[in-house]
Amino acid sequence: MRTPSGILHIVDFKTNQIVAAIQPQDYWDDKRHWEIKNNVDMLDFTVFDGTTHSATLQQQNLVLKEVRDGRIVPYVITEAEKNSDKRSITTYASGAWVQIAKSGIIKPQRIEGKTVNEFIDMALVGMKWKRGKTDYAGFHTMTIDEFIDPLTFLKKIASLFKLEIQYRVEIQGSQIIGWYVDMIQRRGRDTGKEIELGKDLIGVTRIEHSRDICTALVGFVKGEGDNVITIESINRGLPYIVDNDAFQRWNERGKHKFGFYTPETEELDMTPKRLMTLMEIELKKRVNSSVSYEVEAQSIGRIFGLAHELINEGDTIRIKDTGFTPKLYLEARVIAGDESFTDPTQDKYVFGDYREITDPNEELRKIYNRILGSLGNKQELIDQLDKLVKDANETASNAKKESEAAKTLAEKVQENLKNNTVEIIEAKNPPTTGMQPYKTLWRDISNGKPGILKIWTGAAWESVVPDVESVKKVTLEQVNKDIESTKTELNQKVQETQNQATGQFNEVKESLQGVNRTISNIENKQGEIDKKVTKFEQDSNGFKTSIESLTKKDTEISNKLNTVESNAEGTKRAISDVQQTTNDLKKTTTEVKEQAGKISEKLTTVETKVNSDKAGGRNLLLDSNAKYEKTDYLINVFSLTENFVAGEEYTFVIKGSVPAGQKFGIWMNGGSSNVGYATSVYANGITYVTFKAVAVTSGNERKLSLYNFPSNTTKATVEWVALYKGNKPQDWTPAPENQVTNDEFTKKTTEIEKNVDGVTNTVSKVKNSQDGFEKRITTVEQTATGLSSTVNDLNNVVSDQGKKLTDANTKLEQQATAIGAKVELKQVENYVAGFKIPELKQTVDKNKQDLLGELANKLATEQFNQKMTLIDNRFIINEQGINASAKKTEVYTKEQANGQFATSSYVRDMETRLQLTEKGVSISVKENDVIAAFNMSKENITLNANRINLRGFITADHIKGQVLEGVTLKTSGNRFVEINKQDMKIFDLDKPRGYIGFMETNDGSIQPSLVLGSDNRKYAGTGSFYIYQV
Repeated sequence: MRTPSGILHIVDFKTNQIVAAIQPQDYWDDKRHWEIKNNVDMLDFTVFDGTTHSATLQQQNLVLKEVRDGRIVPYVITEAEKNSDKRSITTYASGAWVQIAKSGIIKPQRIEGKTVNEFIDMALVGMKWKRGKTDYAGFHTMTIDEFIDPLTFLKKIASLFKLEIQYRVEIQGSQIIGWYVDMIQRRGRDTGKEIELGKDLIGVTRIEHSRDICTALVGFVKGEGDNVITIESINRGLPYIVDNDAFQRWNERGKHKFGFYTPETEELDMTPKRLMTLMEIELKKRVNSSVSYEVEAQSIGRIFGLAHELINEGDTIRIKDTGFTPKLYLEARVIAGDESFTDPTQDKYVFGDYREITDPNEELRKIYNRILGSLGNKQELIDQLDKLVKDANETASNAKKESEAAKTLAEKVQENLKNNTVEIIEAKNPPTTGMQPYKTLWRDISNGKPGILKIWTGAAWESVVPDVESVKKVTLEQVNKDIESTKTELNQKVQETQNQATGQFNEVKESLQGVNRTISNIENKQGEIDKKVTKFEQDSNGFKTSIESLTKKDTEISNKLNTVESNAEGTKRAISDVQQTTNDLKKTTTEVKEQAGKISEKLTTVETKVNSDKAGGRNLLLDSNAKYEKTDYLINVFSLTENFVAGEEYTFVIKGSVPAGQKFGIWMNGGSSNVGYATSVYANGITYVTFKAVAVTSGNERKLSLYNFPSNTTKATVEWVALYKGNKPQDWTPAPENQVTNDEFTKKTTEIEKNVDGVTNTVSKVKNSQDGFEKRITTVEQTATGLSSTVNDLNNVVSDQGKKLTDANTKLEQQATAIGAKVELKQVENYVAGFKIPELKQTVDKNKQDLLGELANKLATEQFNQKMTLIDNRFIINEQGINASAKKTEVYTKEQANGQFATSSYVRDMETRLQLTEKGVSISVKENDVIAAFNMSKENITLNANRINLRGFITADHIKGQVLEGVTLKTSGNRFVEINKQDMKIFDLDKPRGYIGFMETNDGSIQPSLVLGSDNRKYAGTGSFYIYQV
């Protein structure tokens, strides 16, 4: 949150030019009153009469005020009250958007299936106000029954899309260049601030009520005309459903408490079956009492820790009171407030939107509409495929075969969507009911959005996405700390040596506590250093010996140290080697500790490449090589390593691109002071601008804002930026503060620990480069009971194909009576569902069902752009037998362009198990809820599958079945019975000797026939006997 400047700019309403700027010391008794509901915003302030700026405080002129979230809010002066006794003028102003109400009319109409952007453009047509930032909220339909004004229309739009409105202007120099209406999901931020209170909190009232409770729910939907849809036709003639448990708890004299329910949906083909499903969900919401809280705003405002500068419009805080039983835990949102810039003690805030309970009807409507939205896209595909089948059935036989294939594919896609599409439950707390292993997905937003996607394994919630960033953060902090301490220590040693004289020294110090002896040889001339030192220290606790060399020549520094420490506990040896050049720093250490019953060895090397500053200056911008692709007006706000100096020249350089007609603009003071546009060409794709810094406002001493000018939704791409003192552009170099954290490094560690219980070896390698982050760890543990080894590989790689996260783990355990192995893998990658038929054929088995299933999965997942794979393979051998399992779960989801995530996902769960014991063999193959199994014991073999394909010759003593298709029954090699389609033939010596079936005639009709001595060829067999229907 930024600190506003407090300056009030007065704008002439005819010219839109700023004509005065009132400093905070020139006004008093200011109060800004705002309310999120209905966008109420009023500003009052008082100034001295007779000043230059007081003359501009006329009705209809505008006042521009910067608020805490960085917006510049326009107010229109509605009244100016002069006080001759105090020689002052009190100005009253309201949000300038109230004038939108008089800027046009909206006629009665029905607006079908429009986005929020299209709605806003309709409301603001022909006005100076334009659409600003919006959050995507789908398509909606609105019916306007009467003439309304555009301001009322905007409020209806926000209510329809469940968005909140904020108004703002943008200025350049002394002129307003843009008036914008934003519609966003939620104003303010979740501050994370939690207040724990005792029993002395006043003004909190806990209310438990049962006014919404019902034990029977009547549901209905108004259809076409006077038709009313109910569930009577499928519910034994009853228009309501009941909950028996609720009836036992809440009935009065054995009578039900009835409630009424109409789903809020635009679904035109509501059926009784769907209505009953919605009613069952609604009834679960109404069978329990609800709890609400009332909190006095003043009691919250007095709590220590909620200083005025920490509160902003729409912010959310948490209130925890352990004095209540049960404990009270609320989320409260700032919904209104009075603010004073000159006297913050007058600030007052109103809190509302308490989140201890929610409206069950509203939550159900959101879930229901979200489900309909997630199925809508796929239903359109399925309907289209079904339409193709119906059309094809009316064509010739070859077209009919193609349509049957399309129908089969459509049915398979529909089956996959039904079985595999799951809703992502977004909540701060994990779901507790209705969970299915490897099917239920929960987006954990307990630490804020976008949250962490987790899957229910049947025993616990497991993260689907590898947590690379947290591991990377800890590792980078540790490496940065190690390198900085190494550099500091090395520089201190060089500085100390530079102050010492050249020569050879032998220094001995003796005391009652011990003896210290130092032998040194120092050569220090013309900036070059060669120092060798041997130290010996001994006291009653033990002794320490060290040998050190320090060499500096030109820009290269070398420091080597070998120490040995011995005491009654053990011995420690340490060897370190530090090499520093202009561009490289490498530190290698070896540590050996010997104690009674324990030996530890550790070898470490850290190597990093540090780009030195180029001639002419250093880059003043932090994190300047971060890449951006944005369609927003503001691309980014960059932080400097030092304060701007007013009047001094700076050169801003950028590598990036904007569409024709656009340009990169830079502003100081939080976007209020334009200082230039990067239009001068430095190299191919690189432009720059030289400017003089203006006087900075409070809080903006180290801020520089980059915009895609002029404001619109075109796409801007940025590869890197740089800021140098002076008027000379340069290529990109990192700021020194970023040289370790953002550049390449490699850290390798080997640890060996031996004790009386066993031996542990650990080898690790951490690498960070432009291509990504990688961490590998191998651990081997050996004890008297067994051997255990684990291998972990965590990496985050960025390539031309996109970003790929992988977390792989293997573990092997060996004991006297058992061997166990496990392989786990989590992988996240970009996903495209396209396919090529030749490649698809090579990835599946030759049979038709595999090909159909793979093709159907491709079609069912075409809407998703991110694929997460979880693999868990295990192998165990022990005295009970051999167990092996291979499990794979694929989660397809979608990250939308605005950074939000899809509310539904597609999950494939596949598993194969093998179990071998002395009593038999068991094999099972599972995909989702379809299972095939093979079980064999000494007396029985069981095959359980939807389809069983047997190829080759089968010999059996007895076969029992119900349906046989396309069968040839052979009693010997050339004597057999052939049953096929609609007839049966008897062969002897491979010649047909009998026929029962339907013969085709010349006109295409068929005749029931019996032939003895030949086949179905009419009158072809001499001496044959024919019986047929004439």
